[in-house]
Amino acid sequence: MDKEQIERLVVEIKASGSLEGFGMVIEQLQQPIFTYCYHMLGHRQEAEDAVQEVFIKAYENLEKYTEVVSFSAWVYKIAYHHCLNLIKRKRIYRLVPFLNNRVPADDREEGAARVEQGQLTAPLHRALSTLSPEERNLILLRVIEEKGYEELSVLFQEKPATLRKRYERAMKKCKNQLISQKGGEMSEAFRLIR
Repeated sequence: MDKEQIERLVVEIKASGSLEGFGMVIEQLQQPIFTYCYHMLGHRQEAEDAVQEVFIKAYENLEKYTEVVSFSAWVYKIAYHHCLNLIKRKRIYRLVPFLNNRVPADDREEGAARVEQGQLTAPLHRALSTLSPEERNLILLRVIEEKGYEELSVLFQEKPATLRKRYERAMKKCKNQLISQKGGEMSEAFRLIR
């Protein structure tokens, strides 16, 4: 199903409220939204839960969707705000020790067992995790989803030139992080050779 078919289906769903039709939309967007949430949150279970919440919010707020941007871009915006709220909540729970038992432990050793989806490798995922959620969001939407600056400007409510500059800065940070990771591996390799 291409984007135009999804847009037509969403118009029909808005008119009828069909859950079956929305199920077809979910089938098309579920994996990309999961990949996005996974790379925003860094934890598989949290991403799976987030995807469910995002689609519930999308369905509940379907009447607010306008065709100014594509439906998928609108869902990504919901996913971004949902993930951002989860990230903020995690930070608050870390600051308040007695609330820690309500947050699932973020097991950093789980990295090997994580399911890597999409086009991102483990080193790139680690590099992205060092960026702010806003920078991560911009890179994921621009690179993975191939959103243009015009569409992103509608989503972010900023000028395309501003977003282009923010994207370039975020990519530079990401590249520097990848170089430092590789540099660490290289220095370790040289140490083992000697």
